Amino acid sequence: MEEDERTLVRRREQEYRFGRILAISDGVFAFSLTLLVVELVVPTSSSNSALTSQLLGQWPELFSYLISFAVVAMTWNSHHETFRFVRRTDGWLIVLNFALLLLVAFLPFPTAVLGRNQNEPVAAVIYAVTLTLINLANAAIWWYATRRHRLVDHDLAPRIVKKRFTRLAIGTVVFLVSIPVALWQPYFAEVMWVPLFGVVLLIPTEARAR
Repeated sequence: MEEDERTLVRRREQEYRFGRILAISDGVFAFSLTLLVVELVVPTSSSNSALTSQLLGQWPELFSYLISFAVVAMTWNSHHETFRFVRRTDGWLIVLNFALLLLVAFLPFPTAVLGRNQNEPVAAVIYAVTLTLINLANAAIWWYATRRHRLVDHDLAPRIVKKRFTRLAIGTVVFLVSIPVALWQPYFAEVMWVPLFGVVLLIPTEARAR
């Protein structure tokens, strides 16, 4: 009877910690998405032609906003998929999760820098480095949780683990390769990022891979 009570207490503690991790994570993702749109300036003009010109002049900011929105959305979805399989939590998982949230919360800054300095190599490099680190942090969480089935079910299929790593690796490699490209030609680096989202979406999710 005493053993059952200890098991119940441990389970409730895990559920509490798990809920807190997801709550703060969702909050940071939502906050990051909100900050992205704050960087867009609302134009004011007395004529249609001038307003159109001002709107068209904001295309770099709109482009970086759309890319970053897609990045945050895909990162949130990947985070969601990871924690569908996580059954236990520990201190290192919390540390790795906060590292990811640090980068997600930081993303609006390189987004604004890129939007205002579209043709500057340094702006594209800072942005590409940030996206690379976000993908690496996501991969680190998945690796830590699944390594020797540390925090996941022991019967989790290896093909699911491998497929998730494949999805995360594609983004990491593309953003990593785009860093030297950005030093040469920022526009080409930015073009490299767009097809990435379609490629990743073509890879079946874990739910379909079962």
